[in-house]
Amino acid sequence: MKKRIVLIILLLGILFPFAAMARGSGSYATVFNRVFDSLAAHILMHAALFAALSWLAMSFVPKKTPGQKILISLACVLVVALAQETIQAVSVTYFGWQGILADLGVDLGAGMIPPLINLLIQRKKRPSASPTDI
Repeated sequence: MKKRIVLIILLLGILFPFAAMARGSGSYATVFNRVFDSLAAHILMHAALFAALSWLAMSFVPKKTPGQKILISLACVLVVALAQETIQAVSVTYFGWQGILADLGVDLGAGMIPPLINLLIQRKKRPSASPTDI
């Protein structure tokens, strides 16, 4: 139940059109622009949110193989990233393909990090073959 609540909060945080709100409120816009005006902050926020989404998606399928976890988590990241970019584009009437594709690349790249970490951890846990097994 706690995982579902965290997932809902994370999805709301990702999908809510914060940039559109910045257009309507002077004080909110000042804070929003100070935090997200730099490209580095924008990239780090996308990376953190979508890496967290990927990690959470994997936690819902613990018995899947590492390959399946990668596919499931990346599918979740892609669907949510496309929804987020669509909401953002519509809410601020910005349809710059370069920015959208860059954000999708960051989202998918960050979304790959948790499953790859999981894959490395699983490989370390497996007993290695001893010379007598060969």
